[in-house]
Amino acid sequence: MIIFDRMEQKWANKLNNDEFNLITDTWYPLLKKNATLKIKAQLASLGQDLELLLPGFGSKISSGENFLNLPYMVLDYPKISGNNFPFLFRTLFWWGHAASFQVLVRTKDRPDLCEKLVEICEDQTLIYVGDNLWENNFEASEFVAIAKLSEAQKVQVLKQDMLKFVWVSGTKKPENLFEEAIGFYKKFIEVVLSA
Repeated sequence: MIIFDRMEQKWANKLNNDEFNLITDTWYPLLKKNATLKIKAQLASLGQDLELLLPGFGSKISSGENFLNLPYMVLDYPKISGNNFPFLFRTLFWWGHAASFQVLVRTKDRPDLCEKLVEICEDQTLIYVGDNLWENNFEASEFVAIAKLSEAQKVQVLKQDMLKFVWVSGTKKPENLFEEAIGFYKKFIEVVLSA
């Protein structure tokens, strides 16, 4: 019985051909490192562009290796610490997925601002209707396209202390993965500053 268990363990840990080829070559780690550095540079450039539009806040880039088993990189503008912030522009690069541009705005006791923010959104813009503002899996049912928002959901959303809007961009140009970000963020800046 012990011999059988060891044999099963041996087969369970056996690498398949793709895994073996991956670990016996250096191209993947080097390619990933170069791609990651370029993505970080593009996010830093976007942070500088946001600083020109809305000066005085500074940005923060963070990254990790395990958002639903895949690497990711995030640009926050302004850089935040804690949950007490008036607004946040968050750009998420998630390996193997499209880039996303997120706007989180504190709207507590400001129904006029809530309605203006919803009005400027395109139909495909997602709005978060759940309880965890830090959720980033846009396939989750808590993300609803503005055009598909039911009246009940709209009433509920407008009562939240913070609203989260998301534009999921197609990955189109390798030289600028985040080119749509400024246009998306600029609409929100104008509304938030005028309110």
